[in-house]
Amino acid sequence: MIKEKIKIWLRAIRFFSFTGSVIPVTLGAILAVKQSKFQFTYFILSIFAIVLLHAAVNLISDHDDYEKKVDTRNSYGSSGVILENLLTSKQVNIGGIICLILGSLIGLFLSYEKGLFILVLGLIGAFGGYSYTAKPLMLKYKGLGAPLVFLLFGPLMVVGSYYVQMQHVSVEAFFVSIPVGLLTTAILHANDIRDIIHDKKAGIKTLSINIGKSNAKKIYYGMIILAYVSIIVMILCGILPYLSLLCLITLPIAYKNSKILYNSKLSISGLITLDKSTGKLQAQFGILLIFSILLGFLL
Repeated sequence: MIKEKIKIWLRAIRFFSFTGSVIPVTLGAILAVKQSKFQFTYFILSIFAIVLLHAAVNLISDHDDYEKKVDTRNSYGSSGVILENLLTSKQVNIGGIICLILGSLIGLFLSYEKGLFILVLGLIGAFGGYSYTAKPLMLKYKGLGAPLVFLLFGPLMVVGSYYVQMQHVSVEAFFVSIPVGLLTTAILHANDIRDIIHDKKAGIKTLSINIGKSNAKKIYYGMIILAYVSIIVMILCGILPYLSLLCLITLPIAYKNSKILYNSKLSISGLITLDKSTGKLQAQFGILLIFSILLGFLL
């Protein structure tokens, strides 16, 4: 019974999606290895904080999407635990609030230890994540979900994680956050493209709805291409080691995902799992980037 409950809650928090937050936080912390100031304890605390906040966003958005009739039995976006009566909408929302509070408490401890800048970033992250679907801002429903995700899962996490380690802001960390932020945003964007029809029926306005499916596809391709181009530019500028060319190993996956999206005008079946496929691309790309930076420092 307990094991089943755990499985349901792991499904509800969408455990598979946590690479979207763990990778940028790890990336920011690893950049501190170059200065021999990597602090493992604070890194682990940062990971716990960000995973709890990420879980909170997933749970609260599930609740809000269900209450606003964005998620139905014919849509694909949610964890499905509410629709399948595995958990009530209220339980999911309370779970989200608890995760938000716990993550914020760890964030407060980190800000006490590491300074006001972490408090500011933490407040932006917590409020931004909560406001993704929750009132009063409900940013996802106004077409602002994609830029919010890029900000939170790109520069904010990488720069913040680096600051926890080093206690100063790094321009290098900001630039390194760009490709990871783009690929994480592409996950959400793939989701929004797939859900255009259902979201229109629910009366919300995502970026994909606002600009149309054709332009939304171009933005997806653009985010994927820019992620790889930015790696090459940073290598040429000396920001990243040449070993970061390892990220190009994932190009076939990126091409496959883009081809699925391109062919979606003929069939929607591929789009059903495009967000998860893009998530796998982000995870593999991010792991290779972290590995290449770490190896570059050690060699």
